Amino acid sequence: MNNCFKQFFLISIITSVIFLSGCSSTPDTTGKLENDPFESINREIFEFNNVADKYFIGPIARGYRDIFPDVIRTSIRNFLLNLNTPLTSINSTLQGDFTKGLSGVGRFAINTTIGILGFIDVADYIGLEPIKEDAGQTFGVWGMGPGPYLVIPILGPSSSRDLLGKVGDFMIDPVGLYLIREDKEDILFGTKIIQAIDTRSELDAVIEGTRKSSLDPYAIIRTMYLQRRARQIANEDTEIFFGANVLEETSIFDIEINGDNYEDY
Repeated sequence: MNNCFKQFFLISIITSVIFLSGCSSTPDTTGKLENDPFESINREIFEFNNVADKYFIGPIARGYRDIFPDVIRTSIRNFLLNLNTPLTSINSTLQGDFTKGLSGVGRFAINTTIGILGFIDVADYIGLEPIKEDAGQTFGVWGMGPGPYLVIPILGPSSSRDLLGKVGDFMIDPVGLYLIREDKEDILFGTKIIQAIDTRSELDAVIEGTRKSSLDPYAIIRTMYLQRRARQIANEDTEIFFGANVLEETSIFDIEINGDNYEDY
């Protein structure tokens, strides 16, 4: 790995460890119904994420949307989804869904070649629909409970199981491992940043509208996140989140302020 990627990865691990250590020593009792024993510190991190989005992430996402027309952003989204398809295929197979696993292999082969590295979603046109599975869902299918609800700096809503799942995805992602082996971590890191910005731009209207009108977005997002993850594990998720297609891997922070529409979920 190059030094930049090593430092970023190390900082992420240290931040998570410090966060979890702090949680273990400061339990709260107000979030028991939602398995949120660390609600007080979770709310503080939620507010930090909200400020970061309002003054930094949001403006960048809107600039990205204004600079690039829809057709280009759609092509970029297709490319990023294609990069994640091998990981999805592995997780589908680990969950025992061999049909999805094979479908993912077919999608990746077709879109990477005929679809020009995935910029054109040719596979969708011939009936191989996009799929999205991650290690957090795999652990859930295997019977692991979600564990305590967590809010991670910048990444947003999560759980102990899903945080572990992110580590698992990092360790088994064929595309990511290939880029690391070829000393191209900057490409891997860049795609993750673009993915987060693209998703944030798609949800801008919902996020900004909710920020102005929701009384307690934290509680609403906590419930939505836990319910959505449960539905994904049960393969009941339609992958449409309040009118925005978030099939591609979504930075959880990007959906953390969608408050007023929770009854539609």
